[in-house]
Amino acid sequence: MQTTNDVRVGLVGKRATAFIAGFRSVPEVRVQAFCDIDPNVCKRVAAQYEIPAQYRDFAELIATDLDVVVVATPMHLHVQQSVTALQAGKHVLSEVTAAVSVEECYQLVEAVRESGRQYMLAENCCYTKENLLVQALAKAGLFGEMYYAEGDYVHDCRHLHHDLDGNPTWRAAWQVGRNGGTYTTHALGPVLEWLGDHVVSVACLGTGRHTEPPTGMDNSVTLLCKTKRGALVNLRNDMQSPRPSGPTTHFSLQGTKGAYQSARRKGEPNLIWLEGRSPDRETWQDLAEYEAEFLPEPWRSLESQAVQAGHGGGDFFVARDFALSILNGTPVSIDVYRALDFTVPGLVSDQSIAQGGIPLPIPNFRDLPSV
Repeated sequence: MQTTNDVRVGLVGKRATAFIAGFRSVPEVRVQAFCDIDPNVCKRVAAQYEIPAQYRDFAELIATDLDVVVVATPMHLHVQQSVTALQAGKHVLSEVTAAVSVEECYQLVEAVRESGRQYMLAENCCYTKENLLVQALAKAGLFGEMYYAEGDYVHDCRHLHHDLDGNPTWRAAWQVGRNGGTYTTHALGPVLEWLGDHVVSVACLGTGRHTEPPTGMDNSVTLLCKTKRGALVNLRNDMQSPRPSGPTTHFSLQGTKGAYQSARRKGEPNLIWLEGRSPDRETWQDLAEYEAEFLPEPWRSLESQAVQAGHGGGDFFVARDFALSILNGTPVSIDVYRALDFTVPGLVSDQSIAQGGIPLPIPNFRDLPSV
């Protein structure tokens, strides 16, 4: 249990502002500080969100009496800053991905174990309304034995790879600078939650590079993942192909008693068929028809607040869930091991694609000896 009445939160990086509404939905949480290297961003964010303290130096923020640090900086800083915060006795909520190399994953696990503090990955796609509803149906056994799933993250991000002066941003190096599906947590996280499983091997192939300017990553890559229980997961990762900005994620799930496929375009329904519940074997239903019976409670009472916060409500519930875990002393939903379940297949995929798409094993960090 938290020993003080309030949980004091420090935000690092302007992306972290997406979590403010979720934190403030819990009365005992105070967003106390904001940190960014850009002084103009610091001033603007602190004023907009009425945050009392602001810092440009991460070390100065860490030295204060915060309980929680939210790491929402460029990907290659996540492990370094998370480890520093954990070693300083802070709980950590980290943006995706958890790490940018397999070697960093070992450092992160060791730091979490030694600190005794909570670490959670802020994978917002696991908290969207439709994905939590499918998860509830899966846990209720309505899909039967689940043996196949798909997860796509297709988002034309070319405008984010360079600044207004044409200089490459961190995304050019860390999201599309390496070949393989190294940014797959949005696609893989929800699927693994539905399956209640983790990946044991991955094979990756790509299309080659077809748009200008070329980057280190093929336009579209496909990861074929085998899980411990034998399910097959097909992932597509594409952040460079020209296309409209419709849904950036797409999911499907197949079991012995049911099937699900999310909407491909804005305005379309998410489709589901369940044996014994759907009208007949040829009729798809709108997933929304199952909300009354299966939608988890937080979405029932807080939907309007969550949707207003953006990103389909996912960020709101990530922050709220994490804060409640800290207050109540309960395990977080996406701990360090689950964070690496979501992250590591993407990191290993770059080795697979470099070797012609051969399947490669995924380490299970739960098996590491205790420190």
